[in-house]
Amino acid sequence: MKRKIAIFTTTRAEFGIFCPLIELMSEDEQLEPLLFVGGTHLVSAFGSTINEITDQGFKIKDTFDYVLKEDDCFSISRSLGTACCELAHIFKKYEFDFVCVLGDRFELLSIISNAIIFKKPIIHISGGERTAGVIDDQVRHMISKAAHLHFVSCDEYADNLFKMGEPEERIHNTGALNVDNMKRSNKISKLQLFKELNLDVYRPTVLMCYHPVTLEFSISLDRQLENLFDALESFNLQVVITAPNVETDRNKIVSFLKKKVALNRNIHYFNSLGFKRYHSLIACCEFVIGNSSSGISEVPFFKIPTVNIGDRQKGRKRHESVIDTDYSTESIKSGIEKALSEKYKTSLHNMEYKFGDGHAAEKMICAIKNIEITKEFLQKKLNFVN
Repeated sequence: MKRKIAIFTTTRAEFGIFCPLIELMSEDEQLEPLLFVGGTHLVSAFGSTINEITDQGFKIKDTFDYVLKEDDCFSISRSLGTACCELAHIFKKYEFDFVCVLGDRFELLSIISNAIIFKKPIIHISGGERTAGVIDDQVRHMISKAAHLHFVSCDEYADNLFKMGEPEERIHNTGALNVDNMKRSNKISKLQLFKELNLDVYRPTVLMCYHPVTLEFSISLDRQLENLFDALESFNLQVVITAPNVETDRNKIVSFLKKKVALNRNIHYFNSLGFKRYHSLIACCEFVIGNSSSGISEVPFFKIPTVNIGDRQKGRKRHESVIDTDYSTESIKSGIEKALSEKYKTSLHNMEYKFGDGHAAEKMICAIKNIEITKEFLQKKLNFVN
């Protein structure tokens, strides 16, 4: 009998990372992935990315809808409660052997809570990382303490989990799953891509994604954005912006960005590019700017500079291609100047990528197949370090 793995996805970025694992599981004689789709995938304001999933031929087992229009703390907390209720029906209706989640989004807590109550072993991908500027850090570590099996992207993150008391035999350094995706996907040509996105193929282009910094108290979100665009406007650049995540004050960012788009024909905003167009666009850009985890984990694979602003990604392992700035206009401008420097960009040509070799999915599947779901496996014994 096949071992059934329940895979839950709630955002466009996370699903793009999951793809190679789902595909390999589908081809394996001993495993069967059950795909449950919810969150922003079902929302038109985020591009209704459930259509991208079905267009690629993935079979969706069921959906769970919980996202509210408002983005204040009260509404997001209510969304989490709704997700718990929606998922309880899924856990009751379907039989599966493992629950698999990726990352650190707040809504994953609803999945983990149900997994604990329904006594399902939990696989967590991308634990052991740090993002000091956002609540995601707390969420990630909460999931790690609940998880029975960990797949991490480098030795440093594996060591972090071990220091948290997670037994070494439960931690597997597989490399980052998104590397599999970036290595195997066929890129769209620049001419075709820019035509699809209505971009000027002759203008230097940058990609931007800016999320709320939920644990930043020293500077307002409005000032962060004003400073960022003041810096960008000093350069002759075409800016492609992707929508921020569902978090407190997301709507404030979206409103700000759309006003900028209305005033400047060189700024382009998209609810979702889709992971294939997203990765293809990175390779065509001078640099990536903002505070997204993609700038830290994915963009270095392409040896493209990242101008990383503020504290959202503070604590993650860095490549030489990441240029950290503070929130001031002057610091961001300095970061952009460095990113545009031919000498700096040339220095990245031989940079070693630190998050795996593109075989993460194979290593994960091997580990899952070799795990015995025993009483000892389900009853975690933590190695408390004095």
